[in-house]
Amino acid sequence: MTVDEFIEEIIRVFRRAGIECPESEAMLLACHVLSCKKSWLYLHKNDEMDDKVLLASAALINERCKGRPIQYVIGSANFYGIDLAVDERVLIPRPETEVLVEEAIKELRTRPFPKVMDLCTGSGAIAAAVAANLPEAKVVATELSPRAFMLARVNLRPYKNVQVLRGDLFAALKDADDPRSGARPFDAILTNPPYIPSGTIDSLAREVKDHEPRMALDGGADGLDIIRRIINEAPQYLKEGGLLLMEIGDDQGAEVVSLAVESGSYRSAQILKDLAGKDRILRAQRI
Repeated sequence: MTVDEFIEEIIRVFRRAGIECPESEAMLLACHVLSCKKSWLYLHKNDEMDDKVLLASAALINERCKGRPIQYVIGSANFYGIDLAVDERVLIPRPETEVLVEEAIKELRTRPFPKVMDLCTGSGAIAAAVAANLPEAKVVATELSPRAFMLARVNLRPYKNVQVLRGDLFAALKDADDPRSGARPFDAILTNPPYIPSGTIDSLAREVKDHEPRMALDGGADGLDIIRRIINEAPQYLKEGGLLLMEIGDDQGAEVVSLAVESGSYRSAQILKDLAGKDRILRAQRI
């Protein structure tokens, strides 16, 4: 079997299993088992596959067909051009969150040596993207889940300008060993918090509801439990004119803006849309 035939077979199997994007996922799996980039697959499409690789691939293909997300199957996800280790301990980074990162980088480039906080860091995706693109920034990433915290530390280890703390939102600063951690005025607070209403989680795609950590999804009865806390507590940790950028559900925009305005702590609050034109990011600037 050639490389090209191998990929076509994966596509056929994935299509029969009802996988939404069989072509792109087949390419991801092929790159993983062959330890190569996508361009290599095109250049070597007529090469013969090694039998050991085919055997190892069968187990991974079976995992995906049973509903395990492809990112967990191959153990990695790409976010903002960075490959991150992922498994069931953390939410899979998504392209929608790149809108938040893009806005943060654009804003923070205008500020000298910015201090940034990434709440609910999960895999560390947001912190890694900011640290990689703004090496002069100092980034603090916090995570409540001890299991996710361990994986975030692995992903963020290459970035010397990132500190990873474990704790509940801003309480992680007070619980840190560094006594200076409790008093840091931040230029920006970035976060992709849990925002799915508890009652709708079971209606999500099987890849999400059966495999991604509920703790990273469940935002309480209306999906806004953590969002309310962040909106109310963030001003204590932001500089004057500091920025809160927070991912939200696509039907939560109006209510989230109202929460920010009613808090009386922000001079402006608006919703940024994702690449699909849906409400996705709260942008609020502290008074």
